[in-house]
Amino acid sequence: MTDDTRTICKRCGFTNIPGDQFCGSCGTFLEWDGVPAEGATTAVDAAPPPDPQPSAPVAAPPPDDQAGYGDLVRCPACGTANASSRTFCQSCGATLAAAERVEAASPEQIAQAVAWTSAPGTKAGPTTKTAGGDASSGSRGIPSWIVWVGVIGVLVGVAIVLGGLALRGENPGTGATGSVRPSGPASSDGPGSSGPGDSTAPGTAVPIPLSEAEASSTVAAKFQANKAIDGDPDTSWQEGKGQEKGEWIEVTFDSSRADTLLIRNGYGASQALFKGNRRLKDVEVSVNGGAPIAVRLKDVIKEQEVDLGGVSGATSVRITIVSTYPGQKTSVADTPFDDAAVSEISVLGVPGG
Repeated sequence: MTDDTRTICKRCGFTNIPGDQFCGSCGTFLEWDGVPAEGATTAVDAAPPPDPQPSAPVAAPPPDDQAGYGDLVRCPACGTANASSRTFCQSCGATLAAAERVEAASPEQIAQAVAWTSAPGTKAGPTTKTAGGDASSGSRGIPSWIVWVGVIGVLVGVAIVLGGLALRGENPGTGATGSVRPSGPASSDGPGSSGPGDSTAPGTAVPIPLSEAEASSTVAAKFQANKAIDGDPDTSWQEGKGQEKGEWIEVTFDSSRADTLLIRNGYGASQALFKGNRRLKDVEVSVNGGAPIAVRLKDVIKEQEVDLGGVSGATSVRITIVSTYPGQKTSVADTPFDDAAVSEISVLGVPGG
């Protein structure tokens, strides 16, 4: 018995021949959007097998409602012969708009376009060899263009993720969130400095242990210079002069290669105290008392970095105030204060370098 069931496309109503995977009119995948046609199933009694070598091939006649099978077109994607009345290939679903016409179609080609094999759901069509040498019908799975669309989508997603990481702008080596680059010379020419070009010394930059901090003035014992190197961002050094310009704070350490200055500006105990006190704006940074590096700090509570140029033999870094951001009235009593503050200072480099 052979199940000769035709399929009606639910999207456009076109009646497709048995075994079609894609609608001949609109290209819809019939396994999702097809229903059996009512009354189109006929039972055919089994007949003796035909002569394996007939004297002449006999073409299967086209169904009454599928006229035009004598004029065939070849699918440009898979090579299957299709009736010229079809818009999409019956085998792979590719569009037949640019398909070549099959000249002088043979009876076998006509039969291929309209017939189906005895196995339900399998149509006659081009064959391919499997690894074991058996012939199997043409592609009946998901069309290759759907697979390629998925692959391209994955590649685009990966590119977007990598692009987002590249644009984040974070410095993974230090964790600093506000990068400040010096506008002056990148190295010091003072005593103990090795001069320009000494940034190639081996070794990875790490926090250099600071031994002491000194300052030109202090507003009170609570805000002495050592509060800027105690590792606590809630404490700070605050200068004690009425005129901030020229006031300084200096940190010292054992001889090392000084690569980067990290500075947390202002009084960081709270946002109200940060805004209530003055913050450093324009400063000059010098290594071992050498030529200063002019830097403008951002008015942010986050840590910022200054490139020191990789000075070997460094033992001190001094920050001298040139200008400040003014204090503001906040929820803290008696604000704004007239004192400039720095919460934390640290130096990255190579100890002993």
